Amino acid sequence: MFVFARAGIGSDLLVKKLHVSRFWCLFVSSIVFCVAQVAGLQISDPRQLIIVSVLTGLAYGILYGVYPSLVAHTFGIAGLSQNWGGMCLAPVLSGNVFNLLYGIIYDRHSIVLHDGERDCREGLRCYRSVYWITFCAGLVGAFVTLWSIWHERRVLGRRVGKQIHERIA
Repeated sequence: MFVFARAGIGSDLLVKKLHVSRFWCLFVSSIVFCVAQVAGLQISDPRQLIIVSVLTGLAYGILYGVYPSLVAHTFGIAGLSQNWGGMCLAPVLSGNVFNLLYGIIYDRHSIVLHDGERDCREGLRCYRSVYWITFCAGLVGAFVTLWSIWHERRVLGRRVGKQIHERIA
């Protein structure tokens, strides 16, 4: 909850004091997600998986702390509740897809025991490929965010230029 509140305040400071895009918070979230996946690729001791959990929680905290502001900024206040509802459903869909991927990859690397349970004895290779997939998904998110920052700056630059031109004329 702490990160959730701080990300929203941080995005306000970015806009008001530093005059940069709120999307930078989203970029940071994407990078933290990528770091979590890299940690998942490196950790072989299950007791250290807390690192992956903490990084993932931090990334989600930043994401959900700034998303209401981004949705209001992008779509306007009038449609905030409908658009926010749609944004909240996105992780439900992608989360299920990635959960299925984890299951499929685990099943491919595991054996079925006599009691019907599955067991993977390959260590990190049980999940390694799915961590690469989720790492790439995080990179795609980071690149889409960078494009959004560039696009927003281009659009706002046109508006500011047009306003200055209209004042001069």
